[in-house]
Amino acid sequence: MNYRHHYHAGNFADVMKHILLVGLLQALHKKDSPFCYIDTHAGRGWYDLAAAPSQKTGEYLEGIRKITPTKQPPSTWITDYFKSIDLLKTDLGKAYYGGSPWFALQLLRPQDRMVLMEWHPVDVEKLKQNFYRSPQTFVHHRDAYEGLTALVPPREKRGLVLIDPPYEEERNDYPQVVELLAKAYDKWPTGTYAVWYPIKDRAPIDRFERKLVKTGIRKQLICELCVMPDDNALGLNGCGLLIVNPPYQFAEEADNVLQWLLPQLSQHVLAKASVRWLVAE
Repeated sequence: MNYRHHYHAGNFADVMKHILLVGLLQALHKKDSPFCYIDTHAGRGWYDLAAAPSQKTGEYLEGIRKITPTKQPPSTWITDYFKSIDLLKTDLGKAYYGGSPWFALQLLRPQDRMVLMEWHPVDVEKLKQNFYRSPQTFVHHRDAYEGLTALVPPREKRGLVLIDPPYEEERNDYPQVVELLAKAYDKWPTGTYAVWYPIKDRAPIDRFERKLVKTGIRKQLICELCVMPDDNALGLNGCGLLIVNPPYQFAEEADNVLQWLLPQLSQHVLAKASVRWLVAE
């Protein structure tokens, strides 16, 4: 599996991650004080689904191409998600799909700030080109495993960190991610953290969760979407988003969104979506 994101842009995991990201950012609007959004592995910012990498895998056909906005979606998260996609298509063309930085940019207010890290030399240059017109955006050519702990807490003292690393560099129960989260949380325990992870087999996910519990971090929420049985040997069966310090009532809204998404993204009898507390308050 190639973890440069252009190969997977717009797939079912992206759809799930980006709608929940919109929800997390919407919640930060409830206070007028500024917030900082930090993306540890930002990629290019947006992607051309007509280009060779996306066409090679065709994953977007099982993701964004399968869902459509309804007249009355169950959440404003979905409404804002599609608005952001429409803006990108208007600017660049119908084949484009946003990365996490694009969706975050649409939800920044004048007082807010966005910090993007990317280590791949080609992608970080493209990221700089794509966001050079945004005075609120700061791009770092930096290894997130060093950079995140140097950048938190941000001066705003409130905000969101998205951790979405290239898991080809991780062992299958993701100890490096757990260590990074624990170190960042130790420096900024009031921040909200969202950690995306792939689900290819349930056993390593169980080990991953046990490692997370052992960190002692409170308020850990698990959101998962599996379009195939989670022990299927063929590849990516699902994905999860671990959220530390989720906003008030986020869990209930996330469950509504995932239950809306599930039948559109999979008709498999064992497909499932769930929201549960790994560690409560």
